[in-house]
Amino acid sequence: MSMNSKEYLKLLHLPTTSCILAFGIMGTMFAPVVYFDRFLLNLLQLFLIGGVSANYLDEIQGRPWHTRMPEKHLWIIATTSMLSAVLIGIHIMVTVSYWFGIFIVLWIFFTFTYDLELCNGYFHNTTCIALSWGSTCLGSYFIHNKTITPSILVFSIIAGSIAGQGRNLYERAKIYYKDKNSSASKKSRRAWTLLKTLIVFIDIYALIILAWRIGTHKVVLVF
Repeated sequence: MSMNSKEYLKLLHLPTTSCILAFGIMGTMFAPVVYFDRFLLNLLQLFLIGGVSANYLDEIQGRPWHTRMPEKHLWIIATTSMLSAVLIGIHIMVTVSYWFGIFIVLWIFFTFTYDLELCNGYFHNTTCIALSWGSTCLGSYFIHNKTITPSILVFSIIAGSIAGQGRNLYERAKIYYKDKNSSASKKSRRAWTLLKTLIVFIDIYALIILAWRIGTHKVVLVF
């Protein structure tokens, strides 16, 4: 694989991208009945927004991952992914509920303001990450139930808080993980170990409850 190809894959940040999808899965699994077609569309939408567009926009702002990709390519991939996600969101709005548009607007807003550090970085903080990832759980549930219940609201708040703590760990760990600084402090190395553990736990938990829901036949296969 060429160096350029590796850089494109590197910007997908598979650990954090897997977590975004896991949050979507966990939110979905709270629904009494899960519609498989909506579930797949939602995961694709979250991947395009959180796994592709957000990460490529983040690289535009200061090259934190030190890639040599042309900025034009970063913009093309980021905007194309975002537009594709919006089209999926519009389809869900038309076929399920127009209220889903609120979540589309929220996800677009947090993606651009956080990753491009707009408004002098006002939205580039732990609170916005918590709100963004919490709304991922909430929106993923709403697609199937078309309403918001107290239980999913509480779970989304908890999930958002966990995401916020994950962001704090990342900020402490990035000098070791991202910048490859061999002289990084023990605190930075410890934060990276904790962050990896948290990501693995979230991913495994999401897969377990997904397998359980499929096993109980509460997933409706609709294509």
